[in-house]
Formats: sequence, C-alpha cells, structure tokens
Amino acid sequence: MTPEETVGGVTVAHPGHLLVAYQAALALQEAGLLDRFETGVYFKNGRFARCLLAMLPQRFAARLSRQLQRRTHVGLSERQVKTHSWAELIYLLVARTPILRNWAGRALQWRNEHFDALVARAVRKGRPRAVVCYDSCALKTFEAAEKVGSSRILDQVVGHIRAGVAILSEERKLHPDFADSIPAAVDAWAVCRCSAEALAADRIIAASAYVQDTLVANGVPPSRIAICPYGVDVERFRPAPRASDRPFRILFVGQLSQRKGIKYLLEAFKALKLEKAELVLMGGTVGNGDYLKPYAEVFTHVRHVPYAELPRYYRMSDIFVYPSLHEGSALAIYEALASGLPVIATHNSGSVVRDGIEGFIVPIRDIEALKEKILLLYRDRPLRERMSAQARMRAECYTWHAYRTRLAGIVRDDIERKTF
Repeated sequence: MTPEETVGGVTVAHPGHLLVAYQAALALQEAGLLDRFETGVYFKNGRFARCLLAMLPQRFAARLSRQLQRRTHVGLSERQVKTHSWAELIYLLVARTPILRNWAGRALQWRNEHFDALVARAVRKGRPRAVVCYDSCALKTFEAAEKVGSSRILDQVVGHIRAGVAILSEERKLHPDFADSIPAAVDAWAVCRCSAEALAADRIIAASAYVQDTLVANGVPPSRIAICPYGVDVERFRPAPRASDRPFRILFVGQLSQRKGIKYLLEAFKALKLEKAELVLMGGTVGNGDYLKPYAEVFTHVRHVPYAELPRYYRMSDIFVYPSLHEGSALAIYEALASGLPVIATHNSGSVVRDGIEGFIVPIRDIEALKEKILLLYRDRPLRERMSAQARMRAECYTWHAYRTRLAGIVRDDIERKTF
C-alpha cells in the first residue's frame, strides 16, 4: 500500500475564524488526508448566500460580504466543511454588543464547550484516524478520540496559558499605567481546559521554540512536541525601493497592548530622539487606550487598514520592531520579512528571525537593548540593506505552501507511528 492508502480520515476542528486552522485543513486536503473540517460560521458562496446578500441594502451587504469573506479559504473544498453556526453567532453577538460584553467570557466558554461536544459526537460516529484541535475546545474531542483509537493532535498556536498568565500578571504590577490593556484575569475554566488538553494530546504542533519552551515548563514531554512555523504570502508581501528623502520609519503591526510590549518600544523610541525618524504603530487598541496619551507626540497611530492595503505600509518602512511578551509565532513578523524589513523581536514573539542575520533578538522588557539595535540599524544603512536581503530570503523558506507541507508530514508521521 502507498502512504496515502494506509492513512486518512483526519478531522480538523476550530469553532471560529483562524487562518492557521484553515491552512491546516487545506494542508491535509492537499495531502489526501482530510475527512472533515469542523467549524462555526463558514461562508459557502452558493446560491442561497448570493440571494441573501442581494436582498440586503447595498451598504450593509457589502460590509457583511467583507466579513463573510474572512470566513472562507481559497482551495478548501466546501464539501468537506461542516458548520455549527448558532453557537458562534450567539458568541459574536454577545462579544460585539457593548451592553452584553461583560458576558463575553461566559459566552466564549459556552461556545467552546458546545462546539467540543458536537465534534466529540462526530468523532465517536466517524472514527477518524486523527483529530487536529485547538486550545480550549478540544477536551471532549480528545476523550472521544482516545476511545475510538484516533490520534489526538493539538495545534498550539500560542504559548501555554499558564506562561501567559504569569507574564501578564507580572506586567500589570510592573506597569499599572498600561494595565487596562491587559485582561485583569484569565478565566479558571480556560486555564484548566488548556492545561488538560496539552497533557492529553498524543502530539502537539508548536508554532515556535517559545511555545515549545512553555509547554515543557508545564509538564509536556519534549518528545511529544513538533515545531511547525507559520507562513506568508510572498507574492502579496514583497520588498520595494525605499525613497532616500523620507524619514526613517519604524513599524509595528498588531494589537496595541502591553502583551505586545508596546510601552518598552515607546520608551525606547522616545529616549533615542532620532532626527528624521518616526514610529508607526498599526492596529486597534486594547482597553480604553488612555495609556497611550502620554506618548501622543512619540508615534503615529494607524488604527484600521484593509488587508489589501497592508503591504504598502510595510514597503514604506525601514525596519520592523515586535517586542512581544507572549505569542505563538506572530504572523506580522513573517509579513515584515517578506517585505524585506530587518526585524527586531523577542524570543517570546516566536519569530523565525536569526539574531544578527535577518535582524536581532532582544530580551523581553529590555528598553536598552531595543535602543541599541534601533540605533544601530538607523545609523548603518549597509547593514540594513544586507539584513533586508536576508529577510526576504528567509521569508521565501516560510511560504504557506511550505507550512502546509510540514504540517501534513507531522500529522502523517503521527498516524503512522500510532498505527504501527
């Protein structure tokens, strides 16, 4: 028998909108392994959907269409997508309605547990060869998979939840002025669930070495962990000539919160007082945003940019800085590398940047290290140009196609090991 004939029937399950879950489903479909992708809302562009959009006012229909287009993925077979929409729709209603937001945590818990139970039922009935699940919505599915002999694979997209709780609790005490940008507490159900899922999995796919470190620190044997970095669209994100007469531009892309280490970047740039230089922070604020007011003269804030316009902002920048405290593997860093930007990041950002080659890796919470590396790249244009070329070459090793090939190989190996 060929490998394709000896394995198959993999279920991928995630209740929300997560790019890497779509990529995982597509990876297994391309490898001939996917049985079903279980999710919440997924836009199947059929006749019913087109008629519904046509009946709505044009402005509203256009806005809804843009949101729905995020809930689909080119190349993924709609026949293999199974949706459980109502729980997701109720959660979205609660999370996005101001008067109901205090209930968002409970709604998220209910959505995840409800979705997990539905997938577990499908696993008991369908008996797939493996299930690929995600944090906080996998526990019942893993229990069902164990009973029917399916391999249990956890795709860990962020560092272990206990590591995040510890770091962010420290951060609230260190910088109370930025505490509003950090959740006051992580629900106990999430900590218990995620911890149990990590221990129950036969295999954990970790997005980065940082994720692996946090898993090992919380009791997961290294032998059960496989590192699989993410990817980037290297055709969409490309380098461009940089005009010499414009300011030296430092770019950050992501949510503006202290989890991303924003205060450390602001303090570093403020202290440097560079001539003809600017710091651009792109992304929505977490919390009320008052913590940014003392730095109003330090940076330019670009709140919301359509994804189609995002590459232009990378091309208009000189370097990318991402001093995050707790991540999985930040997609924005891959985009910056593909755009030819030298990157300054932390180990905790989960990047594929090699220190001194495509940029620099600095310790978390280290303003002096940020200042030193920013100043070095500001002053040394030949170094920037060398790192820019290396950044692009590095990104070309981490396309989404390469990610899918790596992930499918991990899943196939795990199934074959369990089988034999």
